[in-house]
Amino acid sequence: MAGFVEVDVVEALARGGAEAQDRVLEERSAEVADEMANGFARRHPEFAARSGFARWQLVALAAGAVCALAAVVVAPMVALLLLTTLATAYSLLHAVVAVAGLLSGGRRGTPEEPPLADADLPFYTVVVPAYREAGVIGALVRHLAALDYPPDRLEVLVLVERHDPDTIRAVLAADPPAFVRIVRLPPGPPQTKPRAVNLGLMLARGELLVIFDAEDRPDPLQLRRVAARFASADDRLACVQAQLLFHNAEVNWLTRQFAMEYALRFRFSMPGLVRLGMPIPLGGTSNHFRTDTLRTLGGWDAWNVTEDADLGMRCAALGYRTEMIETVTWEEALDVPGPFVRQRTRWFKGFLMTAIVHTRRPLRTLRRFRASGLLVLLGVVASAPVTALVLPVTAALTVLAVSGLFPSSFGAGLLAPVLVAQGVSIVARVGITFAAARRADLSGWPAVFAPLYSVLWSIAAWRAVHQLAFSPFSWEKTPHVGQGHADGRPTGAAGEPADGVSSTA
Repeated sequence: MAGFVEVDVVEALARGGAEAQDRVLEERSAEVADEMANGFARRHPEFAARSGFARWQLVALAAGAVCALAAVVVAPMVALLLLTTLATAYSLLHAVVAVAGLLSGGRRGTPEEPPLADADLPFYTVVVPAYREAGVIGALVRHLAALDYPPDRLEVLVLVERHDPDTIRAVLAADPPAFVRIVRLPPGPPQTKPRAVNLGLMLARGELLVIFDAEDRPDPLQLRRVAARFASADDRLACVQAQLLFHNAEVNWLTRQFAMEYALRFRFSMPGLVRLGMPIPLGGTSNHFRTDTLRTLGGWDAWNVTEDADLGMRCAALGYRTEMIETVTWEEALDVPGPFVRQRTRWFKGFLMTAIVHTRRPLRTLRRFRASGLLVLLGVVASAPVTALVLPVTAALTVLAVSGLFPSSFGAGLLAPVLVAQGVSIVARVGITFAAARRADLSGWPAVFAPLYSVLWSIAAWRAVHQLAFSPFSWEKTPHVGQGHADGRPTGAAGEPADGVSSTA
């Protein structure tokens, strides 16, 4: 091992095979852990979440909070009008993007690229971060073993914490094929998914790389289809995002709402952004990358708790693009409000963090993103938690206005347009949710409860703001219970048996 200590730890890992890499991980554990956590920030400080707020952002935030509070107290009707305008603009933007996605072809998508012969397929690295996932990881291992891809051109890196023996035992109990390798992570903060997958990127031998979560059930043809897409594209295509849908949509009210939200996002909204030439805030799994391009982008920010959305925006900022592909990875929807709110808290905190990171230098932000990218950064990424945050304030002010309880009649004439705008916003939300649900073969009637579902978003948004102030890098683990068939096959979108191998929902 003497030769390895003379070179940078990243280069040492890149030089070696599996056995040599394992020796580096053992003998230079502290160096590897530091690179996993802080290497991105050292090389790309302008994109690093740990750098925090710029001074002007703190001043603007404080001034905005003071002005908002003053408006609520002094001119509540004007405050209500402004908040309603914000929410309506957010809803209409999403409706426009969703319609663009609908017009992009929906179920048909773009013409499928001709398949590649086995001899032409690139080497593929599958990275699976898994922490306390003993209940679901075995089913994923069996699905990965069934992938329609040459085993000699495939490696699967299952990244586990050293203090998580149950997950390791579950992987081994699933009788993994030879291309599945368990990698024990060097200990160190932060204990987050992006920190783990940074090690996967350092170890990866594949020309292409994909992330799967432990509960995922990917279409067996997914890797082949993505490889064909990359082979037919130019080198500015950095990422291909597969669709994510839920196999347990019919468990209860919450899973139905969550499934419709995902159907809207992956069937309409993200294809709509592609059609409009806008950046895509990536989903947390089934994003496929050119490995060299991903390394050029810096990998993942270990301290950003929505590393997926951040990386999607960074792709656009540095001149790369993302495309969608008509192949599905089935996931498990959370069916209990508590874990759902905790997961959504992390998402909203990460969205705010991502917006902060990419707007520290406003002129540079505008040059990098242009108007369309800036619209996604502010109108989609940042506005999701902001609109959820102000929803209870808007609702309270609306009740007071309708009840005639405002202390003065100033702005009373604004009530009618406010109520109309709120109605338009609700109708747009319910309408696009219904259409997306039907496109994903889900029952559409629960869409009428989409506004009620937003209450959980608001709770999460307020928790996100609190955590952003006091524990910005904390990561609340999402539990998975492995609902589905005993053999690991998911139940279908509407509860019917499904083998998890179809390429579309």
